[in-house]
Amino acid sequence: MRRSLLGLLTVVAITGLVLTSGCQRATELRVLSMNKGNLLRSDIADYYQYFDKVDSETVTLSEYPSDSVPVELQYMEIGAGLPTWTPYVALLNKATIKYVGTTEAGYQYAPVNIPLSQSITADKTGKPVTFYVTVASPNFKDTYFSDAVSGDPNDIGLLDLVTATVTFSGYDSVAATQVSAVGLLQIQFGNFYDDPTKFGK
Repeated sequence: MRRSLLGLLTVVAITGLVLTSGCQRATELRVLSMNKGNLLRSDIADYYQYFDKVDSETVTLSEYPSDSVPVELQYMEIGAGLPTWTPYVALLNKATIKYVGTTEAGYQYAPVNIPLSQSITADKTGKPVTFYVTVASPNFKDTYFSDAVSGDPNDIGLLDLVTATVTFSGYDSVAATQVSAVGLLQIQFGNFYDDPTKFGK
């Protein structure tokens, strides 16, 4: 009787190991959309004008605004899993952006690395998570488009149409594996019209 019970327990244990290894959860990180799939019109500079009473002249100031877009990511469980298991959690710590222009301006853009601190819990239903990422910083605009800032708020001009490839990367804190996903975004850089009375709005 004891041998039969021991044999039965052994079979159950082996079966459990087989089922556990066969049902290990796989996960997939995907970018569902960036800027809701829309083109980003990135204005190079915002302008502000005021009248200088000392010098009796109108002074125009400018600054480089930052452009951030919403990113929708999905971290989905694939395969069977027990409800008592700890859910996988992707910790994204970096976004790498590569820019490729299409106009004759010939801008050569260096890749940009953006630190992130974003956690995404894996979900069997594929529930998305949305957060914002800066895709065009003031420093980026100053580096490549400072010559286009003329000081005239009425100066309208397209500078480049860029395809930005954004790679989100990090690791799964539960599975101890690397995770990554790639998204695409089109950015139209230009010195577009600004209403000087609405500076910063």
